[in-house]
Amino acid sequence: MLQGIRVLDLTQYLSGPSAARLLAAMGADVIKVELGPGGDPSRALPLVKDGRSAYYVQQNRGKRSVCVDFGRPEGHEVVRELAQRCDVVVENFGVGVLERRGLDYKALSEGHPGLIMASISAFGRTGPLADLPGYDLMGQAVSGMMHVTGEPEGAPLFTGSPIADCSSGVLLFAAVGHALFHRERTGRGQYIDVSMVDSLFHMHSIAVQAHSVSGGEYRQVRTGRQFDRVVPSGAYRSPQGWVVIQALDRQWPRLCDAMDRPDLVDDPAWASADARAEHPDDMTALLESWMATFPDDAAVLARLAEHRIPAAPVLDPADAAAHPYFRERQMVREVPDEVLGQVSVPGFPIKFSERDEPDVEPPAPFLGQHNAEVLREVLGWDQDRVDALHSAGVLFADRV
Repeated sequence: MLQGIRVLDLTQYLSGPSAARLLAAMGADVIKVELGPGGDPSRALPLVKDGRSAYYVQQNRGKRSVCVDFGRPEGHEVVRELAQRCDVVVENFGVGVLERRGLDYKALSEGHPGLIMASISAFGRTGPLADLPGYDLMGQAVSGMMHVTGEPEGAPLFTGSPIADCSSGVLLFAAVGHALFHRERTGRGQYIDVSMVDSLFHMHSIAVQAHSVSGGEYRQVRTGRQFDRVVPSGAYRSPQGWVVIQALDRQWPRLCDAMDRPDLVDDPAWASADARAEHPDDMTALLESWMATFPDDAAVLARLAEHRIPAAPVLDPADAAAHPYFRERQMVREVPDEVLGQVSVPGFPIKFSERDEPDVEPPAPFLGQHNAEVLREVLGWDQDRVDALHSAGVLFADRV
């Protein structure tokens, strides 16, 4: 769907590379510029085997790698000329890094008004926190997500997966598509600013609006493994592990039927959502004692499904990767790699009727693997010029 669109990927680690990876999966030609001599620092992130990082492989499959010395004017010129021949530039450097090298949007768009440039940062490119460095953890903290996650009397907790990095990457991916559509209509490019904090803050469904409407009386707090406003709604211990159940007013009578407790449907202590919210611990005891009567989790889930109660097992990611759901929806793909062999990675999360999943995922590049190929093809440089840049230490390549 993006065949013919060329993307210059000036990103490292996760947020930016994940956005560019999604663009590559849609058919864009993604040229990843890495900073020499070591390249993207994620090449050293675990799991590393024989010098090759599976983390890097997952986030950079389907891209071409050009590795330049970003501290030298000759390296800046390589990046500048590549940008002039690309439709999109994606970056996640700190404030001022590109500006000092004449590679910011203002400089690049002067000779390329149709250029779309997109930035990901912890706190955005405007506002009082724009100059601060930050990673996923800072996004989770400042957005308020950590404040509402954890046990009521315990410390605020971050999620086990980097949701600020990944959600901002998905938002940037979506924004680039809309910017390309806008350019198709108007001929004009534009600059896109995505903040990891913003990507999480916009997910609050209750905390902001309820505080506003209540005149400041309501503040969302940590409630542990259950929501405080909807009961039952949370994680409950099951015969083999944990099951999540969420029953709203319409499901409550059916849940009572599933538990063979029709007497609870009209019991004043349980009949309304407000009443159930008054004693969540009693609900936990009720559900967990009922589930304990089953031989295994599958039997519990089958009974709940029979009564159309929203429920699911809490899966270990390693177990989830083997689950038929993820396999049949092609959400686990195998990436071939010359060093690591076959690497299982999460698949493309959006299903299009006009887009076929590839039979084989493309590999991730070695460092600087495509230096000559890209500079000849995109810039029209001859091999002698490319070789001279290698000899001068402007271009780097390594089998990592």
